[in-house]
Amino acid sequence: MKSSTKIFHNLLVFTLIFFFASGNSAAKPNKHIQIKSDKNNIEKIINSFAQNLNIGILVQDVNTGKILYQKNTDRYFMPASNEKLFTAFAALHYLGPNFTYQTRLFADLAKLEKGVLKDNIYLQFSGDPTLTFAQLDHLIGTLSQKGISRINGSIIIDDSAFDQTFQSPGTSWDDKDFGFGAPISALILDHNSVKAVILPATKTNQPAQIKFPNQPQFMYFINHALTSAGAAECNLDTVPINNSTYLISGCVKVTDLPKEIVMAIHDPRTNIQSMLAYLLRKNQISMTNQIAFKKITAPLKLLASEPSLPLTELINQMLKESDNVIANSLFKTIGAIYAHQPGSWQNGSDALHYVFYQVFGSAMPKNILLDGAGSSRYDYITPQQIVTLLNKVYFSNHAKIFIAALPISGIDGTLKDRLNSPETRGKIQAKTGTMSAVTALSGYLETQKKHTLIFSILINGFIDSPVKYKTLEDQICTALVKGTA
Repeated sequence: MKSSTKIFHNLLVFTLIFFFASGNSAAKPNKHIQIKSDKNNIEKIINSFAQNLNIGILVQDVNTGKILYQKNTDRYFMPASNEKLFTAFAALHYLGPNFTYQTRLFADLAKLEKGVLKDNIYLQFSGDPTLTFAQLDHLIGTLSQKGISRINGSIIIDDSAFDQTFQSPGTSWDDKDFGFGAPISALILDHNSVKAVILPATKTNQPAQIKFPNQPQFMYFINHALTSAGAAECNLDTVPINNSTYLISGCVKVTDLPKEIVMAIHDPRTNIQSMLAYLLRKNQISMTNQIAFKKITAPLKLLASEPSLPLTELINQMLKESDNVIANSLFKTIGAIYAHQPGSWQNGSDALHYVFYQVFGSAMPKNILLDGAGSSRYDYITPQQIVTLLNKVYFSNHAKIFIAALPISGIDGTLKDRLNSPETRGKIQAKTGTMSAVTALSGYLETQKKHTLIFSILINGFIDSPVKYKTLEDQICTALVKGTA
C-alpha cells in the first residue's frame, strides 16, 4: 500500500512537473515569436525608407518593463526639441509646479512731492518668458496712477538674473534672426520677437499687403514682397539688413491666406529702453536722468509686480507648442537657483545634470545638455535615456501634469495634423523634434489592446526633407498602436 502510494505520488509529481514545464515551454516560444514578429515588422518599415538610416528606437511596455523593440538604443543622437522633455522634468522636480516668475517695480512714494518723485525707480526682470507688453504697460501705468509725473532720477533696470550670452553654444548662426532663436536674457518681452502679417493684394503684380500688431515694435520691416498669380512656386524670404530692420522679399499667391512672420529682436536692452521711453511718454511722465542697468543690492519698497502663469501652464505651452523661449528661460532659471549666480548655459547644464544624478543616480548615463530647447547641435541624448526618463515620469508625482502637456495625436500641439486617422487619433502623446537633418518623436502610446508603451524614435543625418522621416515615425507608431509591429 505504501509502495503504491509512493508510486502514485511520484507519478503525480512527475505529471505536475511535466505539465508546468510544458506550459512554460509553450509560452516562451509564443512570446519569442511575438517579439521576433515585432522586430521583423518594424525592420520592414525602416528598410522601406532607407537601408542605412541613422535611427535609434526603443519601445518598452510601461507596466511589465518588457522591451518590445530596440535599435541603436545607446547611440547618441541630436534630439532637437525632444530635449524639452528633460527641461520639463527638471523644472517640475527642482522648481515645483507652482513656481512663477515675477517682474517687479520698486518706488519710494515717501519721496513724492507734487508729482515729482525725488528718487530713482527700479524695475527688476526675472527672465519671465511670457511677459507681455500689456503687463509692462500696466507696471508703468501704476506710476501715473500714484500721481508721478516726473522722475527726478533714473530708471534702474536689474536684468542680472541671467548672463548676457543670448544663444547657447552650438546654435546655428542663422537661428538668431528667427522667433524660435530669440535672445535669452532676463529681459524677455513678447518672446523677444517682432511680428508682421503678409496678405496678397487684390491684384497680381502688386505689392503684398503688410499688417502689424497694435502695440509698438522697435524693429522694423521693409516690404518688397509681390502678389503672384499662383502659376509658379512662391516663397517669402525675410533677412536682416541692419540691427533694426528686416527686409521681406519674394511673393505670395493671390489665393494665399495671411502668413505671419515672427523674427527675433537683436538686443534686449535696446528693445526694453525703447519700450520704456514709449510708455513714459504715453503716461506723460518725464525723467531727469537716463535708463541704467544695475543689479539691485539694497532693500527697496515694492510698488507693483506682474507674475507669470504657474510653471504647470508654462510647461504645457512649452511642450504643446515646442516653445524654445520658455524652455531656454527655464534652463537658465534652474541654473541660477542652483549656482546662486546669474543663469547661464553652463550652470543650467550643471543644474540639470545634478537633478538627474539626484533622481536617477548611476541609472542615467551622462548626456550632453547645453540648452533647454535642443537648439544646440552639441546636444546629444540616447533613446535609452529618453525612455528611462519617460518611465520615471510615468510613475512620478508629476505624471499627470507632464503627460497632459504633451501634444496629442490628431488633436493639439505639434501633433495636431499628424497621426489623425481613426486608429491613432488621441492614442499618442509625444514630443516632436525637428531641425536640419534631425527629426524625433518620443512619448507614450496606447495600443488597441489597452497596453501603454513608452517609445523614443531619433533620426539624424538625412539630407532630404524631414517630412519623409516624420512619415516613418508615424508608420512605426501606427503599427505599435494596431499591434502589428
